[in-house]
Amino acid sequence: MQFLLFGISFLMVFTSSYLMASCFSPKDENNRPVSVYPFLYTLLIVFAQAVLSMELLSLFSAINSVNFLVINFLVLILSACLWNKNNRPLYVPKIKQTLKKILYALKRDKILMLMAFGFVFFIITAIVLDIFLPVNGGDALTYHLNRASFWMTQGNLNHFVISDDRNLVMPINSEILYLWNLLFFKNDIGLFLVSLTGFAGIIYCIYNILEYFGFTQRRILWSIFIMSSFASVMAQVSSLETDVLIAGLVLASVTLFLYALKDKKNSAIYFSSLAYALAIGTKSPAVIVFPGVFLLLAYFSYRSEKKEFYKPLLSFLGFLFLNFIIFSSYNYILNYIDYKNPLGSESARAIHGFRGGIKAFIANYIRYIFMMFDFSGFRYSEYVGEHILNAKFALFDLLHIPHEWGVEMSDDNLINNRFVNVKVGTGLLGFLVFLPSVITASILGFIKKSNKKVSALRAFGWMFFINIACLSGALAYMVFSVRFVTFIVILSCPVLALSYIKKTNIIKLLILFFVMSYFLIMSVNMAGRQHMEIAKVILQSSSIHQAREHIRCALYTGFDGKRPFCYIKDYIEELPRGITIGVFPSANDEFYIINMLNAHGYRLETLLPEKAPTYNLDKYDYVMTTNRILISTVLLTDTEHTKVEYTIDKNGNAYYPSYRPFSCVYETTGKDFYHKGMKDAVVMDSRCFIDVPFFEQKGFELIKVFNFESVINEHARYVSIYKNKKKS
Repeated sequence: MQFLLFGISFLMVFTSSYLMASCFSPKDENNRPVSVYPFLYTLLIVFAQAVLSMELLSLFSAINSVNFLVINFLVLILSACLWNKNNRPLYVPKIKQTLKKILYALKRDKILMLMAFGFVFFIITAIVLDIFLPVNGGDALTYHLNRASFWMTQGNLNHFVISDDRNLVMPINSEILYLWNLLFFKNDIGLFLVSLTGFAGIIYCIYNILEYFGFTQRRILWSIFIMSSFASVMAQVSSLETDVLIAGLVLASVTLFLYALKDKKNSAIYFSSLAYALAIGTKSPAVIVFPGVFLLLAYFSYRSEKKEFYKPLLSFLGFLFLNFIIFSSYNYILNYIDYKNPLGSESARAIHGFRGGIKAFIANYIRYIFMMFDFSGFRYSEYVGEHILNAKFALFDLLHIPHEWGVEMSDDNLINNRFVNVKVGTGLLGFLVFLPSVITASILGFIKKSNKKVSALRAFGWMFFINIACLSGALAYMVFSVRFVTFIVILSCPVLALSYIKKTNIIKLLILFFVMSYFLIMSVNMAGRQHMEIAKVILQSSSIHQAREHIRCALYTGFDGKRPFCYIKDYIEELPRGITIGVFPSANDEFYIINMLNAHGYRLETLLPEKAPTYNLDKYDYVMTTNRILISTVLLTDTEHTKVEYTIDKNGNAYYPSYRPFSCVYETTGKDFYHKGMKDAVVMDSRCFIDVPFFEQKGFELIKVFNFESVINEHARYVSIYKNKKKS
């Protein structure tokens, strides 16, 4: 029944989007939609329709599967009426003609034929993973998917009580798509297909951008295969990280703008702005790179319109503002209501914000460029990594910049060679093929100004360096920002067309070797997603559901135990359904694992650690704390109004003169504990200790303690469960 209802919902949304796309697309003399428009319009309308439907339901706290189906049906009726009024245009993709062109190009280059085989293998493995694999990434379980589980429970998209502010302040559009799935399935099956769809959009856009400029099919396919074999792209295609998704949206915006200039269509400029607005509502890097992307659009507008170049740009900006307000402003408005700033709380802005001045900007730029030297899946870094690091440090020393200046989360000065999702870069082809291509495009475009193809790629080359500059000045440096670099690289991937070599030589064979290594070997051996290990788990499990839960709960491949919250979930499921559990969570808790119990007859309510003394706990059957020290990045007050009763000793440690069953201390950006005499400090988090006597005084008794500190340090938890004696 769940699959049937979701299938009906998806079919209605897709059909209505297809009908609207057919109506809005430019048409030929036979009233048939043409060019790139209908395909991209359909995808964008599906996304926009899901977002707007959830936002409308949220205003009335009416988000549930039945109401969502009702809206789907109403939109379908309206789109059918619109389609009928426009003489029933139908988009029929020219799949056969396109395949003929591709096959002809592959026959002319056997190296491309081999790459195509590897590409198909990778796509098949990705689809298998995306359909079966449960969500087990740290960011997804702590906030990407976790926030969608809260929205499902409360029936709206409003902020909720949680100790990790990422659940509250971040853009929400991709999570709205996850919510669509959760409403019907009550689990996360198939959610990775969202990233795969974004990846398909990237391929479609790169293909059509390069075809727009007149590049041959062989150069187009070469560019697509190289981009697809980037290690970070392969990793993200089967994850809930959204960099591939926003790259697809931004490239769709660029593609539609280019074709709008060619065909003089304002409707295409509108949908171009819609794509970018959806990207802004999905992840903040879309905002960061806007200057670079806008300059790219301005360049092509000038090439096309000369003195009137500003007209398409003004239309784009006007439509972008409108689409942002409708499809992407919801959480920015909530942030303003709750924090007086659309970007979120004071602490959230401080931890992610840029700091350190011009030297930090230069240092970040150098670091991000050197992030391109990535050896994901290969051990060559053990031989040359030291020399690469020495080159980076030499630049720092030459410019008199301290090596860790402006760093928020260090990469420990390591050259990556692992295939770990959150730290993986573009792989060897990033610096062996992409960097030379982007540099060549940037320089060659000035030498061959009369060559329109090369000068077009020059614009994409310069956009890469501008976008890296924007990133360098927007955020404090973090090792996890390698994902943002991947996003920026994808946007400039049309430059890869310059790297195509017609004749087979040693360089082309070397590139083939790495491409096929990533497609055939790395694709089935990503960290935590090894196909052979997954197959073993499936064969040893009594059901697919059991296999999925085993994989979700494993800390790493081959680990026989579970993540801490999987043990907690098992314990709660042994309790009677219908009970109410108050939970004091800590930041970075993989809370989704137990929060989904709200969809299966239990009632879990989160409580903010700082507010513990103010809660009336009598209504709870059980109360739980998820660690000894409960860290919260959601603060009751800003820095200016934070009051403290503890003392700081000579070593910088915070302490209370006497024992307290409840106490809180506050940490600043510099990892020091906050005190009244601090200047220019920002409180980043609270660290609260709630001891057993605190709950005993409120009529609770300690009945269970889970000590996970000996399992693996980074996943350590000390979970305490208390029972309400009054309800025994």
